[in-house]
Amino acid sequence: MKLRGFLFLFALAVTTGTATASPEIFGKAAYDHTAAILAKGPRPAGSSGLKEVRSYVIAQLEKAGWAVKEQAFTCKTPTGKVHFVNLRARFAANGGDPWQTLPAGVLCAHIDSKLIPDTEFLGADDAASACGAILEMARFLAEHRPAQASQLELAFFDGEEAFGTNITPNDGLYGSSAYALMWRNQPRKPRFGILLDMIGHQNLRVLLPADSPAFLKAHVLEAAAAENAGKHFQASDYSIIDDHAPLNAVGIPTIDLIGDFSNFAWWHNHAGGKDDLSIISADSLDLSIRVTLRTLERVLK
Repeated sequence: MKLRGFLFLFALAVTTGTATASPEIFGKAAYDHTAAILAKGPRPAGSSGLKEVRSYVIAQLEKAGWAVKEQAFTCKTPTGKVHFVNLRARFAANGGDPWQTLPAGVLCAHIDSKLIPDTEFLGADDAASACGAILEMARFLAEHRPAQASQLELAFFDGEEAFGTNITPNDGLYGSSAYALMWRNQPRKPRFGILLDMIGHQNLRVLLPADSPAFLKAHVLEAAAAENAGKHFQASDYSIIDDHAPLNAVGIPTIDLIGDFSNFAWWHNHAGGKDDLSIISADSLDLSIRVTLRTLERVLK
């Protein structure tokens, strides 16, 4: 009872901004979600593994009180036509239909893993860890910050990974492109987006691309400083192609919190590395979640 009471008070302190959370509150739960996703095996677009992962994610979101919709679509890829499914989730703080309101922001990650021939590529940090982190944030926001939860849409993009070696204008970003297209001609859109990608690795190093919206970059860096995580979250002088690009293109300013994959031997299993659970850290997940939650709190005020 004392331990439960302590954790409750600690969580309450996080909610009110008077303390930061320990790995026992956020990191361990996000790590467990990551492990559960990886237990389904590789999850490239169109695979049975990805279908099982979607079922797991939907169950966890609904358990936390979020309403989930599937956005299904088919695209031509270098390997032929592929059926993709994005997941979207919203929360209603006071009941009612959350799909009748406009979310202020989008919190997102890609749910698929890259298809690498003759390799069991699990994509632990790319990007199961980001999905695990969002599931834990969904639970926390619903329980302790429902007003903030009701201002968000959660999105899990299918088909971020290219079927070829690298993302090109005709290969990759399938899910985020379809999602952005849904918003393109809407007169009102979410006013910001936060994309998480590779945010759970040991010795956390997250870079903010040069094409990040300035106001979001400032919020993230200030949130990182407040969490004593400034050395782990830094601005980059180069841009990258990731799921934030289609959202920015349709007028939803979106920042990409992405690990510095140029220095990761395990990225796509290059240099003999392995993107599996062994590289994931509950402490890193906790840090990424705390910075993201603090950023959300700042932007949503």
